[in-house]
Amino acid sequence: MIATAPTKSLPAFNVKRDARAPDLAFFRRCYPETVASFGALPRREEWLRKIWELEARRRKAWETRGGETAFDEVIVHGAPPSGRVAEAVFDVVYAGGALALLQAAALACGHGRSALVIGADSSTELGGNWNLSENDLLELASAGVLTREETEAVVVNRHRGGLVKLHDDASRVKTEPLWVMGALDVVVDGERLLTLAADRLRRREGCAIVEGLRFVRAYVEPDRVTIEAEGPGGARRFFGARLFVDAGGADSPVLRQLNSSGHARAHLCPTVGTVARGFVRGEGRGSVDFGAYEILVSTEDARDDRQLFWEGSPGVPARDEYATRLFFFDALDSPADKSLLALFERYFASLDSYKRRGARWRVERPLFGYAAVTQPRGWRKRRRMTDDRVMHLAGGTLALGARGLDAHLSELRRIARLTHLALESGAADADALSQISDGGPRVAEAVGLTEFMRPAPRSAPQSVNETLSALVAALAGLDERVRSELFRGRVTLGTLRSLLSRTAQIYPRIFARVRERFGTRGAFWWLAGIAEAGWSERRAGAQEEQETGAGDRSRRQEQEADEKARM
Repeated sequence: MIATAPTKSLPAFNVKRDARAPDLAFFRRCYPETVASFGALPRREEWLRKIWELEARRRKAWETRGGETAFDEVIVHGAPPSGRVAEAVFDVVYAGGALALLQAAALACGHGRSALVIGADSSTELGGNWNLSENDLLELASAGVLTREETEAVVVNRHRGGLVKLHDDASRVKTEPLWVMGALDVVVDGERLLTLAADRLRRREGCAIVEGLRFVRAYVEPDRVTIEAEGPGGARRFFGARLFVDAGGADSPVLRQLNSSGHARAHLCPTVGTVARGFVRGEGRGSVDFGAYEILVSTEDARDDRQLFWEGSPGVPARDEYATRLFFFDALDSPADKSLLALFERYFASLDSYKRRGARWRVERPLFGYAAVTQPRGWRKRRRMTDDRVMHLAGGTLALGARGLDAHLSELRRIARLTHLALESGAADADALSQISDGGPRVAEAVGLTEFMRPAPRSAPQSVNETLSALVAALAGLDERVRSELFRGRVTLGTLRSLLSRTAQIYPRIFARVRERFGTRGAFWWLAGIAEAGWSERRAGAQEEQETGAGDRSRRQEQEADEKARM
C-alpha cells in the first residue's frame, strides 16, 4: 500500500514537518534523475521532503538489521495520568490510515456503532488507483462502507485481464505472458473511495474523524481503554472507548510491544512510482495498453541483493493517466538498499526498459511507500496481535505483486460483524479479540509466496525469475480459478496442491529452491505450517457452513411466523 497525495478524510503525512529535512540543493546533488523528472510537478520540493521524512522514520528499523531494539511502551495497564479526562467516548477508537477508516465505516454504517478514527500515517497505503475484482467492489457495498451507486461512481476503468511476464533470458524455464482474468479487472479511484467512506462515517451520529493526530498510548482498565493522542504543537488529547483498534502497519509501535522484542519482524516491500501522462500507447512491447493491467513484470535478473519488479495500471483512458511502480520484496535484516529516494533514481533511470515515454511525458504525482508483507509463520508460530481491549489489524499482503487494500476488502464484513458481537457480549479480552484479528492460520499466509520473490543469500542472479517462471508455466496449464486465487492472495490447500504438483513436473528444482529459501529444518516447518493452515481453513469453512445453515433456518422460521401473523 503506497503513500500519495492526501485525501480530504485523512492526511497522508504527519502534520509536523521534520526540521532536519534537507533543501532542494541536497536533492539535486544526490538524486538528480528524480529532481529532474519531478521538474513540472507542483510542490516538487515538498514531495521530495515527504519522501525523505518517510524514509527517515523507517530507517531505524533496517539499520538495526531487524534485531531487537528499544521500543516505547504504548500499552499501559492502568489509569491515564491524573487530571486527564476523555473529551469524548466511543465504542471503538481506530488509529491508522485507510484500513482504519474502512473498518470504522463498516462497523459504524453496518452495525450502528460509534467510532472515531485518529491519525493517518499512510506510509503503507496505496496511492492513486486500486485494482480490485468485481467481488471486492460488491464487498464495499455489502459491508455498508459505500452505497451501490457510490461503488460504481469510484470505478475509473475495467480491464479485459491482467498480465504476468518474467525476465527469462538466463532461466532454464521459458514462458509466454500469462493472462489472469477476473482477479484484478476493476480500477477504482482510491482517493475518492476514501473520501466517500469518510463522509458516510462523519454523517453517522456519534462518529468522527480527527485529522492530524498521532497515536501515543493506550491506557487499559478493566471496563474501558483511554487513548492518548498528540496533535499539532505537541498538544495532548484523550478519548475513551470500549475497544482500541490499531491499523498502523507492520512496524506499528503497538505490534512491536505485543511481540516484546521491540520489532514485529515483518518483511516489507519498498515501492516507488508515478502517475504520468504521455507514454507511448499500443499493444506491443514497451507500449501502454489501457485495456490491460500488468500485475507482475520483471525486465532483468536480481542484483544488489534484490529482485526488482514492475507494475502497470491504466487509469481513465481519456485523461491518458498511467501508473507505473517499481518494487521489491525484502527482509529487514538483508543488506539491500531500502532507500525510497535511491529506488526513485533507479526507477527513472530504467523506466524506458519497461515503458516508452513520449515527447510530452510528464509526472502528475509520485507514488511511494513501504508496504507490509506477511511472512510464513511456520507451524504454531504466530505473532501476538491483541491485548485486553487492544487489537491490531494486520495489513500485510499475501499476494504476488505490489498490492493495496484490495487484498483485505473480503475481511471487512467478517471483522466488523465479529467486533460488533464482541462489543455486544463484552468479550474484550486478548483471547477473544485474537479470533477477530487473526482468524487462524491461512494457507496463503503459510505458503508465503513473496518469500520466493527475493533472492536467497549466494543464490544465482536468475533464481527468482526462474522459480517464478516455473510457477507461471504451471499456472498456464491450470484453470482460471486457480490463477485468480493466487493473484488475489486467497490460495486454498487444493489450489496449492495442484500448483506444486504441476510446478514440480515442469521444474524439479523447486524443492531445492524451498530448501535454499528456508533451510532443511525450515522447509519441514514450512510444510507443517501449510498443513496446519489447511486443517484450520477446513474447520473454519465447516463452522461457517453450520452458522449459515442455522441462520437460514432462523430466517425461515421468522418468515413462517410472519406469514401466520398475517393470516
